[in-house]
Amino acid sequence: MRSRADEFEKAGAKLAIVGNGWPAMAKAFAERNGLPASVTLLTDPSLQSYVQAGLKRSALLTLGPRGWLPYLQTLRNGFRQGRLAGDPWQQGGAVVVAPGSRVLYRYISTQPADQPSVGSLLAPLRKAA
Repeated sequence: MRSRADEFEKAGAKLAIVGNGWPAMAKAFAERNGLPASVTLLTDPSLQSYVQAGLKRSALLTLGPRGWLPYLQTLRNGFRQGRLAGDPWQQGGAVVVAPGSRVLYRYISTQPADQPSVGSLLAPLRKAA
């Protein structure tokens, strides 16, 4: 997403990432991934934002076969898992919110590597514009 962050701004949106680790972990994540200054990075160790967004939290989703297969594929491609930060059982997702807290799009991940495409996040923004 970092390489396409400017597309969100052009669509009239502000891109924010919410993690569940501590602030020092968020800072390290931003530096490690080269996040542009236009991206707001937040952290919620309480997981309340995840609950409000309707995202799943499950050890089975993380450790089950649907969680391991993508991990093994990325391992084969040279990825090495670093030290875990935050809650390993919390699955991610994405929410596109318009002014007035109107939800335009919600994506609920069902495994650690499950993410929506950037195009699917931009589409409701472009439609709403």
